[in-house]
Amino acid sequence: MIEERRYSKRELARLYWPETQNIKSALKNLRQDIKGCPELVEALSHTHWNINRHSYSAEQVRLIVKFLCEP
Repeated sequence: MIEERRYSKRELARLYWPETQNIKSALKNLRQDIKGCPELVEALSHTHWNINRHSYSAEQVRLIVKFLCEP
């Protein structure tokens, strides 16, 4: 089970896409997964989610895991 804490985007992308050799590809995959789930985007928008930040808060990570399942 993933620990509920702040994760950098790179760290979380690595958890979801460990087989991806290029971190940029892993980040892109995670971003696409998030954008592909309108309910998740809506939930994240209520947490002051900013696409330009370099990390996700513990609450945002909890929502990502809830909607995308455990990595």
